Amino acid sequence: MLPNRLFAIMTRILAICALASAPNGLGGGGTAAAEAQASLEKIEREVARDYPAIAHVAPVELEAQLAHAAGDVLLIDARGAGETDVSRLPGAVPVDPDIATDEFVTRFAEAAKGRDVVIYCSVGVRSSKLAARVRDAMVAQGARRVANLRGGIFAVHNAHRKLVDSLGETDWVHPYSWRWSRYIERRELTRYEPRSPLAGSRPGDPDGK
Repeated sequence: MLPNRLFAIMTRILAICALASAPNGLGGGGTAAAEAQASLEKIEREVARDYPAIAHVAPVELEAQLAHAAGDVLLIDARGAGETDVSRLPGAVPVDPDIATDEFVTRFAEAAKGRDVVIYCSVGVRSSKLAARVRDAMVAQGARRVANLRGGIFAVHNAHRKLVDSLGETDWVHPYSWRWSRYIERRELTRYEPRSPLAGSRPGDPDGK
């Protein structure tokens, strides 16, 4: 098995090669962006169809709620540690997407009382599974609702909204895998490892490559 760093580098090279072969160069220009958005919207519809028992909140709806009543939302990031280290939504609490229901309730029941619990992942699959699994138990403990963020962090990134990491604001996002990176419009802003303390937030910044 390849070391994690070597695997990440090889995966990144494959992604760059794929982007370079796009019709309009890196990222394929507007055509690639439109295709990424259309593909992500298709995934969103499929997720909403597969998980009808939970609410599916659009990023613009979440953004408005956070702007006017941030205290009413408990935001949960249901991705792996390697993904959340690259970037996450401001204020999100990371959690293993495979966390046991009882453990999730024990950890978040008190904080969720009277609040909306909004869970996200890359595109909404893992977060919807988790939301559907913990919904009844969390509502029974006082949560107003448990919802999935439509399109996940990819939708937020595609909308050019703010993401953060341990160093502050960042434009980077973890693509989950080369295959799933096709749902990201600005694929040149994907990375598999977190920035170092000397890294920039954008390509071209010192150590920001």
